Amino acid sequence: MKSLTLIRSTLVVGVVGCALPMLGGSPATPAVALAVAGDTGAPPPVVQVRAFPKSSVVSVVAWDADDAAFGLRTSVTRTGELVSDDRFGDHRLYLTPLFVHEMGGFTHAAVTPGQLLLGTGWQRDEYACFYGKDCSPIVTLGVRVPDSLLRANRDSLVITFSRVGDPWMLTLRRELIAAYLKSVDSVVAETRRLASK
Repeated sequence: MKSLTLIRSTLVVGVVGCALPMLGGSPATPAVALAVAGDTGAPPPVVQVRAFPKSSVVSVVAWDADDAAFGLRTSVTRTGELVSDDRFGDHRLYLTPLFVHEMGGFTHAAVTPGQLLLGTGWQRDEYACFYGKDCSPIVTLGVRVPDSLLRANRDSLVITFSRVGDPWMLTLRRELIAAYLKSVDSVVAETRRLASK
């Protein structure tokens, strides 16, 4: 069984650079990077908040700084709700097609036996490199991750991808999940505050 696990020491999350983008009528700051400093000097996860004044949603995209081949993504409405597919989940684990090909592909993904994650198909990101030097993938495919599942597994989240041959596994690190959810929660709070004005 192939396994991809990125292990780093415990990290401390803090906001650096600029504040959250203006989510009202003013032009948005392109992105927010959440810096993570640790004893090992490991690079922090990249977390980008993508807001445009006329867009109906604010997107949050996150990945490990040393590997953008997979990561997490969601969108928040201007009223502060996660964009959901009703019963299927609120977050998207994205993977680049090349990464999936190198791992041998997959027919389905699961967190535990019987707890399948539904596929989200292909997605194109026209603004992949619009937010500074850190680029997210332009084309990805993905699986849905329910909000409750992501929050319940902040220590790590291991996803098994099944295929005709041996399955392979991917571990979303606690540091990445924590930085991503902190940013998502900040965007939700800010959009709700602005919507209540």
